[in-house]
Amino acid sequence: MTPTLKELKGSEYRTVDFYLSKSCNKSCHYCTAWTLQMRNLNVDMDLVRTILKGLAPYKTRICLLGGEPGLTKNLDEVIAEIKKYENLIPQVLSNSLVRKFYPHILEDRDIIYIEHLVLDFYQDKIEKLGNYPFLPKNDLNNYNLIIETPGYFKYRDNFDLTEIDHENTEFKEYNSRSPDFFTDHELVQAPELERRVCAKFPQVPVFDFEIRKIRHCSRKAINGSREFDITVENITKMMNYELFDFEKYCTTCMDIIPKRPKMRRDEITALISKEVNLLDLMDA
Repeated sequence: MTPTLKELKGSEYRTVDFYLSKSCNKSCHYCTAWTLQMRNLNVDMDLVRTILKGLAPYKTRICLLGGEPGLTKNLDEVIAEIKKYENLIPQVLSNSLVRKFYPHILEDRDIIYIEHLVLDFYQDKIEKLGNYPFLPKNDLNNYNLIIETPGYFKYRDNFDLTEIDHENTEFKEYNSRSPDFFTDHELVQAPELERRVCAKFPQVPVFDFEIRKIRHCSRKAINGSREFDITVENITKMMNYELFDFEKYCTTCMDIIPKRPKMRRDEITALISKEVNLLDLMDA
């Protein structure tokens, strides 16, 4: 049985993103990978099989997104292929369009479905990306994703939001991907050691189906991230922390770096210690 999101946190599972297509039916201001052009909507299954062959030995959560994954013509086929592998978990992140074109996904507990329904909260209204209610508490691995923007707190002060106060809502901290984040937050760079740990295996490395490459960092998805050919050899290197390096853009990165599970962090730190003096990094 597929674990819940709560069970996955801090577990041995790692996460990768599949940018199936950049096409989307929306134009969210904070998104780093979208186009209103309808293109690349048929996912190359040969490429999918190559990637899954490389990931198969490792416990991995595969997040299917875009763009908007609900626009792809063969999303069911992609999910079915992932399900063939014991170590792999399919996850779909949608703005709610999946409810229209692939409603059966929400009925399958072995698919983690995360819905980013809200564009933003305002003091007196919620601007949604689809004409649907929030997902209720459920045992089907369906989750609301709520970004705690400044507007979220203002709206919550004035209106009842108990409908999302349950275990199937993921509350995500307002972060540095948001264009106006630094108007409200002090600019503080993460320590170099943390950036080096992140560089070895970013929070979510990206398999970009439009350019047929592995992107080192999704936060640089449209601004200079290093790219690698999609081969089983490169995927094996990536999963063993041997593909990615501390790039020039890592030295100037100002993004907030999420905490890693201790076991994984210790493993990566041990590799870094063979490359640089950790004491120098801690003093920096």
